[in-house]
Amino acid sequence: MAAIGPHRWRRGPCLLVLTYHRVLPKKHPARATEQPGMLVSPELLAMHIEVLRRYFTPIHLDDWLRAAKAGDPPAGRSLAITFDDGWRDNYDYAFPILQKVGVPATTFLVTDMVGTNSRFWPNRLALALKAWRPHFSQRLDANTKSRMVALGMPLDLVGDTATLELIDTVITRCKLADDSSMHALLDAIENTLPATEANDAPLSAEPRDQRDLLDWHEALEMADSGLVRFGSHTRRHIRLREGIAADLIEDEVVGSKQSLESRLGRTVSLFCYPDGDCSPQAYAAVSATYDGAVSTHRGWNVAGFDPYSVRRIGIHGDVSASRIALLARSSGWAGV
Repeated sequence: MAAIGPHRWRRGPCLLVLTYHRVLPKKHPARATEQPGMLVSPELLAMHIEVLRRYFTPIHLDDWLRAAKAGDPPAGRSLAITFDDGWRDNYDYAFPILQKVGVPATTFLVTDMVGTNSRFWPNRLALALKAWRPHFSQRLDANTKSRMVALGMPLDLVGDTATLELIDTVITRCKLADDSSMHALLDAIENTLPATEANDAPLSAEPRDQRDLLDWHEALEMADSGLVRFGSHTRRHIRLREGIAADLIEDEVVGSKQSLESRLGRTVSLFCYPDGDCSPQAYAAVSATYDGAVSTHRGWNVAGFDPYSVRRIGIHGDVSASRIALLARSSGWAGV
């Protein structure tokens, strides 16, 4: 531990920003189709906060950014906790932990999905893979089948044998495609999955009233606590890559801020790039609209940092299951 121990960390002023997604108990059914890199358990989150509070001062991300912009960042090492996407389990499991220890956090919401049964396309894909049977491919048109093959989606899969490793691999391959293409492809795939068929596990069998994401009442309760502040993660989680139309960028970047402020009755000053994608046009729109934005670039934030490309370190159970693993990961030196 000598190479990465806290005694060798920068003493400040500096900011460590951690990225979390889902917080799910070990027996939660959603774990069966969720990418391992998206998860921590409530127990792990509580341990992380307990350990890191020994070395960092927890702070609201926007407070630190405002102080840094004014040329007076807090002395020492500061810690900002962030949650991406606005999962309902953040309210069920993470929020009580934050309340118990009094630690602040920022949650980035996808505004058009709040309070709906909508799913991100990776989750739709994972559920489709779990429901798949080889004979379903006979129901596909040639174009859909060729697109599935091109993206490495196994047509001969028996869904019951779809491992989390396979699901993770297929999702990673499919990220080469754009968001609208993936949603259109999944529309076609889901249409092949029967509502009822003997010996099949259809996608539609999952209760649709069990939404995955926060609703506005939950978000307001979290905001009213003073511990959780909200930022924008676009309106529809569209990755802001090169080639995105200017009016779409405007809608995703500016429209999401307007929606959040209207719903929450609070100023929204922070943005989060979906999957870290940020074209020059998107960067310009974000920097003209917000006080800061978080990226997927790894590392700590020190003097001279770009407030519209704030570095973060992603945290999930596979890389943070112990105190030593967590400290190594938080140092920015540990592998992905």
